[in-house]
Amino acid sequence: MQCEPCGRYREAGIRVWIETIKIEGGTLDGFHQNFCPGLNVLIGGRGTGKSSVIELIRFGLGAPASSDAIAREALEHALGVLGDGKVTVTLTDGTERIEISRIASDANDARPIEMLSPLIFSQKEVEQIGARSNSRLRLVDAFLSRSGAASTRKAPLVSSIKSLTSEIRSLLAEIDEISERLLILPNRRAKLAELQKQGAIQSARSAELEPLRKQLEELAPRTNAAGVRVAAIDRSAEKLAQWISELEMVAERRPLIESWPAQAGSIDQFAGPRNRQQAALSRLQEAIDEFRHIGVELNDLRRRASSEKAAMDSQAREVRQKIEEQLKGASILDRQIADLSQEIAALNSLADLCEDRTRRIESLRSKRQEAFDAMHATIRELTTERQRIAAVLSDALAPAIRVVVKPFSDYRGYQSALNAALRGSGLRYRELADRVVETFSPQEIANLAEQRDTDAISSALAINAERAQRLAEGLRGDAGIDLLTTEVGDEIGIELLDGTSFKSTEFLSMGQRCTAVLPIILQHTERVIVLDQPEDHLDNAFIVGTLVKAVRSRSSSAQTIVATHNPNIPVLGGADWVMHLDSDGERCFVQIAGELDDHGIVNSITTIMEGGREAFQRRAAFYAKNTFSDDT
Repeated sequence: MQCEPCGRYREAGIRVWIETIKIEGGTLDGFHQNFCPGLNVLIGGRGTGKSSVIELIRFGLGAPASSDAIAREALEHALGVLGDGKVTVTLTDGTERIEISRIASDANDARPIEMLSPLIFSQKEVEQIGARSNSRLRLVDAFLSRSGAASTRKAPLVSSIKSLTSEIRSLLAEIDEISERLLILPNRRAKLAELQKQGAIQSARSAELEPLRKQLEELAPRTNAAGVRVAAIDRSAEKLAQWISELEMVAERRPLIESWPAQAGSIDQFAGPRNRQQAALSRLQEAIDEFRHIGVELNDLRRRASSEKAAMDSQAREVRQKIEEQLKGASILDRQIADLSQEIAALNSLADLCEDRTRRIESLRSKRQEAFDAMHATIRELTTERQRIAAVLSDALAPAIRVVVKPFSDYRGYQSALNAALRGSGLRYRELADRVVETFSPQEIANLAEQRDTDAISSALAINAERAQRLAEGLRGDAGIDLLTTEVGDEIGIELLDGTSFKSTEFLSMGQRCTAVLPIILQHTERVIVLDQPEDHLDNAFIVGTLVKAVRSRSSSAQTIVATHNPNIPVLGGADWVMHLDSDGERCFVQIAGELDDHGIVNSITTIMEGGREAFQRRAAFYAKNTFSDDT
């Protein structure tokens, strides 16, 4: 017997739901079951595969977990059950279907489809969400609208900031190298002045050498200029050649759009993107070819400039040889002056280059500041949206549950980025990182380090100049770039009314924590929710009065899949479809599946979930005997 979506779901306009799951291989080999768009309940004893089915649904759809640790555990569980097999999940809106298949080797791939994933919560997840700040944040963020959400606009800004910062850091490193080479410039200028003074004296002694010297002096600026041209062309040609090599390596790893699967059941929807991709690759190749031509032109310029310089060097050498014939000492002095003049000219060109790089850095920093401003506005917008969601949830769950947002109160990401940047610096960085966090925003300390403003760092942190210098050096590394895009995050609080006061979930018992978290999860009225044994740690009064009521109210608007040992969930929740899972010790399988009032399903519920038929009958007799009317 298979579940068929009935008219009430179509009329209610229920959105996409999980229609089937098929498992080939592993301990659930042969599992192939349909689901209803309403409430589906998996029952069975311990070790019959209920949790495994849920984790394979998560794996098949690439649905996220509430924390990274849970995600790792969920993946290990799914792969352990699946082995070398395959899981296939079919999604439908009652008219169109999407079939998704995954095997173990797909575990590191991106999510198979772009959609709002089902919200899947294992038993452990529900227990831990209230105690973990990141999990509480993800729980609230799951309510964010994905279309135009601030969180989606933040990613390109972060990428832009990191790209601009990488270029700034590269230019700063180039300036450092140039500045170090320029340290000798004053000494060289002083030495040239001294040699020129000696040359003037020598000239006075040898008036007959004046015409030759004049000729040599006329050649000097031309030779110097030729040397500068050769050096400038060399730098540009080498950098362009290196960049072309890197570009060609990137081009070789060009992405290819695969052939449209025959099983997709429609025309090749990749045809358009594939043609545009091919055209783009052709344009890229044309661009690479153009850059190669530029490289050839630069090499031609380099050869001509080198040839010109060689010719002028040869001419100057001939003049000096004539002078040496008359006055050897004068020739040596002239050669020293010529060599030193060329060196100074080259250093002056580097000084000009340094100024150019400084102007470029100022431009990049201006663009980066614009990206900063946009990112901070996006973060503030995200905080506002979270506050709105918290208010809506608090109103819906009042008076028992309250959700609060503490803006910009989570410093853990900031501290983590600082520790990563300073690890290996030799500083006692943990204590220092705490002081930095209390004093500067992530962007403030990153900018001060980048600009080498060690005086401001030393003064604000009350540390000596040497320690401030080492701190700045540590933050100028690659790890320090992350600081520029690190935010002081929002802290989400979930509070439960305990008596007359609210208590944070961090200080509640396991059962109270689940009591606060589950109603929030079930506020998702338009998304598929999958829960694994949500009744653990909950009392029956809450299960019947809150959990079952919330699950039942969702049935007409969104699909719910629950694995449970509690009969109240399928019976009082009015399950549309029940699957009884069993195991022979080696393989898990479905013993029976059907609607709630099917004889076999009733038998399974009373046998497995009520402690057996005899226990069920005794409780029924006890309730009949001891139930009193309101008038009694």
